[in-house]
Amino acid sequence: METMPRDIMTAEQAAEYLQVDRETIYRYIRQGRLVASRLGRGYRIHRRNLDRLMIANRTRSDIPLRVYDADAIAEFLERDRIDPETESSIREFERLVASDSARER
Repeated sequence: METMPRDIMTAEQAAEYLQVDRETIYRYIRQGRLVASRLGRGYRIHRRNLDRLMIANRTRSDIPLRVYDADAIAEFLERDRIDPETESSIREFERLVASDSARER
């Protein structure tokens, strides 16, 4: 079962997320290509920094990318939300389909 990636990752988890070797993550941190926080003996890397690294190293810089933040996503969801009347119509339609299907058996 595949799980959603964490927002904060260790170097090992970041390497798995990017499908690269752990040493590659350390090299990117040393080179300043990847922003990480040093906590104790290890690093913690925010997923958005890994995504930024991917964007910075994309092969087609002439194609603009749109990155959506949590506020933009919430706005999309709110705009696409079904109003109660439409939801009631959908439920009634589902009920009718289920009742027709049961009669056909």
